[in-house]
Amino acid sequence: MLGSGSSVGSPVVGRDYENVKEKNWRTRSSVYISIDNKDILIDTGPDFRYQAIKNGIKNIDFVLYTHSHADHTHGIDDLRIYSYIRKDRINCFGNEYTLKEIKQNFSYIFDLKNISGKPRLNMKIINGEFVEQKIHVIPLPIIHKDWNVLGYRIDNFAYITDCSAIPEETINKMQNLDLLILDALRFSQHDAHLSVEEAVELSKKIKAKRTVLTHMGSDLDYYDLFDTLPKGIEPGYDGLLIEL
Repeated sequence: MLGSGSSVGSPVVGRDYENVKEKNWRTRSSVYISIDNKDILIDTGPDFRYQAIKNGIKNIDFVLYTHSHADHTHGIDDLRIYSYIRKDRINCFGNEYTLKEIKQNFSYIFDLKNISGKPRLNMKIINGEFVEQKIHVIPLPIIHKDWNVLGYRIDNFAYITDCSAIPEETINKMQNLDLLILDALRFSQHDAHLSVEEAVELSKKIKAKRTVLTHMGSDLDYYDLFDTLPKGIEPGYDGLLIEL
C-alpha cells in the first residue's frame, strides 16, 4: 500500500502538524502489486515520486487507472523514468472516459510533435476482462457519485477506492477474495465515498477473508479504528506490505 489517504492527504495542509501519530500520516491512495514476476501500479497520485523512492520501486510493467481525478493521476509524469529504464512504452489501462480525461489533462505527453522529456505511454481502453503480460485482470465497475469508475481484481485480491456504491454484478465478481482493499473516507456519510460503516457492511457482504480500509480522511485515527473495527477488517497505512 503506497498511500492510504484521501484527496487532501493527512494531515491536511495548513493545519496543525504536531502530534500526528506515524500511521495517521497518509499520502494519496495507491497500491503496488508484484505477481508472477510482474510489477503493477494502480494510479499515479501526486505523491507517487515520494512513494516510489520510499518503497524502493524499480520497475513498473503496467499501470491500472481507477479514474482521472487529480489525487489519482497527477504523478503521471514520474512514469517517465520507468519508461526510460524499460526502454519501452508503459501500457496504461482505464475506461474510455478516464483515458480521455488523462489525455486532455496531460496533453503534452500525447503531443506527437513533442517527442522528448516526457513519459512514453500506451493508453489502452478497457472493455472487459483482459490479460496483460500473462496477468489476468478483472475490471470492477463501481459508482463514484455520478461517475462510472473502476476497481480491479487480480487473482484473489481486489482494490476498490473512490466508491459510493458497488453494483450487484460487480459484487458477484468479488467472491472468494483473500484480500479486499476498500474505500472508507470518514465516519459520516459522503455522496461520493463510502463511510466507515458502509465499508464494514459491504465487506461483510463480499465476505473477503481480510479487508483493509483506504482513502481515509485525516479525522480517522488508525489506532482507534484498529481497536474498534470488526474482526477481519482493519485500517490501512502507508507502507503496509501484505503477502498472499
